[in-house]
Amino acid sequence: MGAPWSRRRWLLAGVVAGVLFAVLALVEVYGDPRGADDRFAALGLTLVLVICFPLAARYPITAMSVAMLSFPYAMLTGAEGVGGAQLIAELVLVVHAAYRAEPRRSLAASVCAAVVPAVALVWGGEGPWEFVFFGALVGAAWGLGTLLRREQSRSRQLAALAAELAAEREARARAAVAEERARISRELHDAVAHTVSVMTMQAGVVRRRLTDRPVEHDALSQVEELGRRSVTELRQVVGLLRPDEADRLAPPPSLRRIDDLVKEVRSAGLHVTPTVSGTPASLPLGVDMSAYRIVQEALTNVLRHADASVATVDVTYEPAGVSVRVVDDGRGATAPRPGPGGGHGLVGMRERVGMFGGELRAGPRAEGGFEVYARFPLAEGAR
Repeated sequence: MGAPWSRRRWLLAGVVAGVLFAVLALVEVYGDPRGADDRFAALGLTLVLVICFPLAARYPITAMSVAMLSFPYAMLTGAEGVGGAQLIAELVLVVHAAYRAEPRRSLAASVCAAVVPAVALVWGGEGPWEFVFFGALVGAAWGLGTLLRREQSRSRQLAALAAELAAEREARARAAVAEERARISRELHDAVAHTVSVMTMQAGVVRRRLTDRPVEHDALSQVEELGRRSVTELRQVVGLLRPDEADRLAPPPSLRRIDDLVKEVRSAGLHVTPTVSGTPASLPLGVDMSAYRIVQEALTNVLRHADASVATVDVTYEPAGVSVRVVDDGRGATAPRPGPGGGHGLVGMRERVGMFGGELRAGPRAEGGFEVYARFPLAEGAR
């Protein structure tokens, strides 16, 4: 069930229901072969009941009570020509009141709606079975309205729960992105610190050879001092980004260590075949680490989720870039999902590839299995 109706919509529904009831009541009144006086009283009763339907939009219990009291009124005035339509009107308003009002209030009013008409009919000469008749019909109507109210309440609770789950899922996705970006930043800070250290060492070598050129000697001394200071600051930043000491002692991730990664995965029971195409060459450290991490994440998800027995890893070196491709023979219906120690699935892969303006494809294959493909472009002379 959707969102609760506004009062205006309930009023419009009440007007439509009142018009339909008026048609039904008029057919019954003019189909009765009694005199004009009886018809006049029946038309007055019909008008009262018609007003009850739009009135129920704001006062459902009051509208049901008016419909209930119409039975004693009909017995007193002899307006019996709307008996069937009158009963239908009461039952509809009982359902509406049970749906809109609190269960205790609607139950008390419904008991009255079952007893009062039966008393009026028995007083008018009908048998005591009227109590059973009205009790069964009104009880069923109240049960239907209460059931609809309960389902509406459950629908609202489920909608609120779905909204909470969506917000939690979005928060987890943001946290995954932040964590993966921190990890990428940590690795890139390591790479930049290494590069600046090499540059500082080279500047120191050149400075020591320029003993006969004091201007250049002093300039290189300043470059060397700035380089050492930058390395110190970078190492401090890396220390803030590093969550533990484990990464500091581990070898840096690199596509040259794909064979070691394949051995680890094979020991876990997955047969992996690595293939290297093109001429392996030195890559920028950020690209090298990110490509390795994507292969690592893809193989980790094959072990966890794909139910596969065979996988292939293709590394292709090109003049304009490097690409990695991981294919398995599993179910092909499970995308990489977050997991400890292996990044955050597609979130981390997209972050790594997007940082270098690369391309990522991940999804089930038509022939079965799952494929992860990532390509990192390289600027001319970047190797």
